[in-house]
Amino acid sequence: MDFKFLKSKFSRNVLTLVSGTAVAQAIPLGLSPVLTRIYSPNDFAVFAIYMSVVAVGTVLVSMKYDLAIILPTEDKEAGNIALLALFIAALTSFILLLLVLFLNVEIAAMLTSEPEQKKEVAKWLYFTPLSVFLMGVFNALSFWLNRNSDYKTMAKSKVVNSGSMTGTQLLIGTTTNTAHGLISGFIFGRALSVFYLMKRVRNGNANFLFHYNKESMSKMANRYKRFPIFTLPGEFVNVISNQLPVFLLGNYFNAGILGNYSLMERALNAPISLLGRSVLDVFKQKASEDYITQGNCREIFVKTFKTLAALAILPCLVLFLFGPFLFGFIFGNEWSIAGEFAQIMAVLFFFKFIASPLSYMFNIAEKQHIDLIWQIGLFTVTVTSFAVGVSYDNIRLALICFTGSYSFLYVINLYLSYQFAKGK
Repeated sequence: MDFKFLKSKFSRNVLTLVSGTAVAQAIPLGLSPVLTRIYSPNDFAVFAIYMSVVAVGTVLVSMKYDLAIILPTEDKEAGNIALLALFIAALTSFILLLLVLFLNVEIAAMLTSEPEQKKEVAKWLYFTPLSVFLMGVFNALSFWLNRNSDYKTMAKSKVVNSGSMTGTQLLIGTTTNTAHGLISGFIFGRALSVFYLMKRVRNGNANFLFHYNKESMSKMANRYKRFPIFTLPGEFVNVISNQLPVFLLGNYFNAGILGNYSLMERALNAPISLLGRSVLDVFKQKASEDYITQGNCREIFVKTFKTLAALAILPCLVLFLFGPFLFGFIFGNEWSIAGEFAQIMAVLFFFKFIASPLSYMFNIAEKQHIDLIWQIGLFTVTVTSFAVGVSYDNIRLALICFTGSYSFLYVINLYLSYQFAKGK
């Protein structure tokens, strides 16, 4: 494989974000063996359910207008989209708070079937609106900094988040070994990273807070209405598909299975997603620019594909060959089942890592309606895969079906993204 593309400006920008992400991930991953010896699989199960609820809320929080921040040619227009995203985030979080206040017990009953776990989940549901709002603000600020190519600040924010989150989880975990520490750490880490980004935006030359214009905001909301109309439903279906395993495992399998699955997600999906996000942060800026000026962005698409493949192939191969051994050795023998899950899903993580950043082409080419159809297909195969596993009471069978069908759909996604990158 020719690695000359790694010397380009694009790849240097990617490496800036990847290096920041690597440091950010090294902190929680390096200390995960300590966390797994402080917290039990049941604690991780409660944390997984909490994070799944937050993930569903986060996809709704700004009605996906944050994705449009990078697209306008004028900063004033982009600034008003950023403000629109923040206003919608505040409103959405308030509505979620009302739902939690009035339907707390009912929501908890839908998320888990174990009585003790249900009480714990119900207690922490009150904090989900705060977490969702913080995620909405963080995303809007990140897209604004991305538009201004401030990759160093974006990288540092990830280190601030992971460092403060893991430090809090360890500190609380030494005094009380319950899910309280895991969830409190997440909230504190995200709040501190939002504060850091807000401070950088306010002190920077491109402060979108000065761009408020009611008429322009309304105009931009209408100009980019395809995001809430098509992108939002598509991503909502996607996040439901991604979080469905947690909801199903919480209802049809025991807490130990869900806890092991959540550790596998924590150890693998988080770094894969953040590394892919680092590539995406650079790709979407350059691809959007090329698509507007040249009518296509095939060259940057191919470079990004090569970068992603080079980053993913070795870790996924090691995972496929030695997953159970690695998890048992690193996290403790009671977590070896998580390694079996990771071994089964290694192929899926490979295709997901490559396809997810490049799927931003659906937004650039304004093909969100096609993405919605693809997301519905993703939801369908997820439900079918786990229905098979539940019917046979076999979690491994469910994950095998899940991996095969998901991987196939990601290949289709890559093909469509490449066609869009070739231009109109």
